[in-house]
Amino acid sequence: MTAHRYDMAELGGDYARGAAGLALTALPLILLPMHWIVAVAFGAAALVFLAFLLRTWLRHRSVIEVDGQGIVAHGPLGTRIAWRDLSGFRLRYFSVRRDRQRGWMQLDLRGGGRRLRIESTVSGFDEIVSQAHDAAVAKALPIDDSSQANLMSLGVITPQAGLAERWGVRPADQPATDGPEE
Repeated sequence: MTAHRYDMAELGGDYARGAAGLALTALPLILLPMHWIVAVAFGAAALVFLAFLLRTWLRHRSVIEVDGQGIVAHGPLGTRIAWRDLSGFRLRYFSVRRDRQRGWMQLDLRGGGRRLRIESTVSGFDEIVSQAHDAAVAKALPIDDSSQANLMSLGVITPQAGLAERWGVRPADQPATDGPEE
């Protein structure tokens, strides 16, 4: 069994952004008189930042354990999915730039009426994805093209001919060419 946690160095920035956003929206709401429409806008923004802080705290308190039987998230909203009950596998990439150079991945697992989302900022994310992928393959679950491309980028699976060309990944057994073959 392996245990994985979200690193405080990663979460520290989220805590700081959430606290700053909450301060910039809630403090004016509390301290300044404002028109009710503006107050509603500030209140809605404050709730968004509060929800972000709560989500960050939940990740901070979570420990993900993976073994041959399944995956368990210990924490305030903990859940367990046995590999034999796995019914859904999806690996998504979220970019923060148009060039798709910076971003994070999110593993979404379903099984036994439960859902578990794990972000790539957790320690040992590649290992978790690899074990979940093995379980999905063993159960012959469908894996969408986007998830397959993300699995290729992590090195969990080798590039596949048609999919690799569509996503711009060269299969390992195909040599690189500078132009069309004659």
